[in-house]
Amino acid sequence: MARKSKRRGKPDYRIVYFFLFIAVPCLAIGIWGAINGARTLRWPRVEAQIVGADHRVVETERRDQRQPDKRHTFAVSYVYTVDGQRYLSHNIEPDDFGMQSSGDAIKLTNAYPVGSTAQVAYDPANPTVAYLKPGPSSFSLLLMGMGVGFMLLGGLARRMVRVGPGEDDEDKPKRKAANPKVTLDPEIASYYPERPDSKAAQ
Repeated sequence: MARKSKRRGKPDYRIVYFFLFIAVPCLAIGIWGAINGARTLRWPRVEAQIVGADHRVVETERRDQRQPDKRHTFAVSYVYTVDGQRYLSHNIEPDDFGMQSSGDAIKLTNAYPVGSTAQVAYDPANPTVAYLKPGPSSFSLLLMGMGVGFMLLGGLARRMVRVGPGEDDEDKPKRKAANPKVTLDPEIASYYPERPDSKAAQ
């Protein structure tokens, strides 16, 4: 289906700037957090003991009071020993910006009950910093995905604005081509008698 552009005036890129305004910070913060998280994968590991696990359910009021929104949160405390020194930490993921999904909170509650042990990664330059789940945090990856998504939307919006509104050629009324006048060779035409009505029409 052919599409013909018919742009009028200067294109308005405000919608493109809006998408970029959201995409750039999300992408930048997400990449920064993911890179910092990836560095923790090279940190040494040590066994830690879970000494505190707090699972909470926060209910948010809705119009329908019979089914309130529920959000699960999980907080943990664990102790570990490095070079004979004991440390206490509460960190779960690096650069998670304090964000945690309800699904992750439920999984963490089931995986790390009080009294259990886990392998944690600690910073060799500063053993007071340790993480229960090293690597890029789920929130950093989510920000990266949002940034890429809004960048794609911005590119699509820019193309649509640049091309401008168009109309499909199929929607245009089609004009019927006039019947072309056929000219026969005189020698061939002599074999066909001329009808009287054709003379009247001329």
